[in-house]
Amino acid sequence: MIRYNILYMVSNSMKTYPVHEDYRKLQMSIPFYKPLLPFLQRMTRSAYERQAIPDTINHETTTCTSHDGYPIPLEVFSPKKIDTNAPCILFLHGGAFVLPAADHHKKLIVDFALGCSCKVVMADYRLVPAYPYPYGLEDCYSLYTWTVEHAKKLSIDPGRIAICGDSAGGALAAGLTHLIKDRSQKIPLFQMLIYPVLDARLATDSMRKFVDTPIWNTKLNRKMWKLYLSGKKDIYASPNEATFFDGLPQAYIEVNEFDCLRDEAIEYAQKLQQSGIDVALVQTKGTVHGFELNYESAYTQMIIGKRIAYMNEQFSQ
Repeated sequence: MIRYNILYMVSNSMKTYPVHEDYRKLQMSIPFYKPLLPFLQRMTRSAYERQAIPDTINHETTTCTSHDGYPIPLEVFSPKKIDTNAPCILFLHGGAFVLPAADHHKKLIVDFALGCSCKVVMADYRLVPAYPYPYGLEDCYSLYTWTVEHAKKLSIDPGRIAICGDSAGGALAAGLTHLIKDRSQKIPLFQMLIYPVLDARLATDSMRKFVDTPIWNTKLNRKMWKLYLSGKKDIYASPNEATFFDGLPQAYIEVNEFDCLRDEAIEYAQKLQQSGIDVALVQTKGTVHGFELNYESAYTQMIIGKRIAYMNEQFSQ
């Protein structure tokens, strides 16, 4: 809990929402002030690096090259006992486009790798404010094409590559599927969008309602978009504004009950379904954005289990 005191400001707004008892202690909010962001980035990265990797996991680091020649740091996680031609998840971490992967992301990656007997590849994509849109998305696109091209070397099945992202990583994951389709690349097996950021218009009912929820809310969301877009916007940045969804991969979309992002994700799920795309929409109850900060909660573990079950079902077909 020390990390929360460093990275977040305490918020009292939780008291007005009937949140699940496991998440009532998460009364915090990101201090989204530009001068503080470099410090928050260093602290988050440090927490991630301190998070131990179990001895049941192989962990490798490498790089791939982005569109402008930038070397993107990559990490590859896999169970020590894994078959060749294994499935693969590209994990695009959240963090409001400004923060690197956090310690709970590493826990989640490990659980995905072990639970799905798969490889998980994560890119340390470039962050705002130094690198606004589209740098991060282009880094993720380069990660995807690199993974497909190196499938044999990585001992993964090129037909079983999936994309997963949480929060801002969900925006990157959704935007990436559109980019992959429009650039005529191989479509991933599925997309998993975990309480994703999807719409820069901030016009849904949940966006109007949840202006003061802990961890994330409309006020912070507005600041995030302003920093991320830096005057540029298209459907790859704000996927819910797209008008054509045919040809996108099937999806697992998860939303939280007390989250300003909830309704835009539900709308996105409905648009995919209307285009004939299979969607598993999971609406968690009593939850706030980033509820995995209480990673040991029985409810958190149950939801993570749902994600793993979905992935295993798709990988086994």
